[in-house]
Amino acid sequence: MESFFLQDSAIDKLPLKVTQKKEVDYKGDVFNFVQGVESVKIPNVKSISFKDVVNLLGSFPHTNELHWTLYKILSVASFCDRINYRVITPLGFGKDCIVNNLIALVGDTVNLYGATFAKLEYSLKYKNLIFNEMGNLKPEDKSNMQQFLLASGAYFNEYTKRSRKTEDTQEQYDISRTSIGILYNPPEYYIERGQEYFDVMFTKAVISRFIPFFFEGLIQVPQLTVSPKDVAESNMEDYKNVVSTLNYYKENYLNLENKYELPIEIGFNKGEERFERTFLTIAKYVAEYSEDEEEYKELIVSLFNCFRNYLNKIDNLRGEIKK
Repeated sequence: MESFFLQDSAIDKLPLKVTQKKEVDYKGDVFNFVQGVESVKIPNVKSISFKDVVNLLGSFPHTNELHWTLYKILSVASFCDRINYRVITPLGFGKDCIVNNLIALVGDTVNLYGATFAKLEYSLKYKNLIFNEMGNLKPEDKSNMQQFLLASGAYFNEYTKRSRKTEDTQEQYDISRTSIGILYNPPEYYIERGQEYFDVMFTKAVISRFIPFFFEGLIQVPQLTVSPKDVAESNMEDYKNVVSTLNYYKENYLNLENKYELPIEIGFNKGEERFERTFLTIAKYVAEYSEDEEEYKELIVSLFNCFRNYLNKIDNLRGEIKK
């Protein structure tokens, strides 16, 4: 294994490639003194359009292209901005596909399956927290998770963990930019198996903090007949363009404004103020994706319908249970 000595003046260029080095022997230790470097950092610039970014992410055929596009826009908004939301889909929709794309390309995202509360607190170093399948939480974890969801869902700027800081964790976290996404399957999946799901696990106060969207359809991933490495190398410019543009929007999120008015079909009721706040944030990214106001209206009304459809589904389930 080679050792390198890098001067402080080159720190800002990380990640970097060494272009010139000199072997040095100091007190019996041999290392490479770095004399020349070339930064390989991808700049945070708008290399391609927002629409192209969304279309390139998870660019697989889908049986419901409209819902697939909406989910991708929402996922990008979660990475770039701050939102609290739930996504409910049938098995095979492709929820993990986009989350894992973001993890691989730009990081700062974590996909937690059945996370313990201790694992959650360790993961607070990430900005984009995705909770997958929370139905198997232990009672003590569920209680702690509820307190965290109440704080983060209320858009608090700080979260103080329940225990003192350790070597790997802090005692207080800045969550002013932290997005929370909760992913699960339709309630029927859990009811059939006698399992809990998000809507019955937590109090109404928690439920009201995370706007739900019910998306339908199935992703259709083709069997690869070529090497993934070869595909990646031949499309490296696309990767770099997506990364630079995603980071550009993340860095400049405060400058993004919705250039269109909300259609009259969209309206939130009393008690849905937090739902509305998240929806309006996502709407900015829907507008950024849209070519014109006609496309914006189609997309944003469809997104609102995905929200209302899930509330209606839950109301119908409650009615059936009472019978």
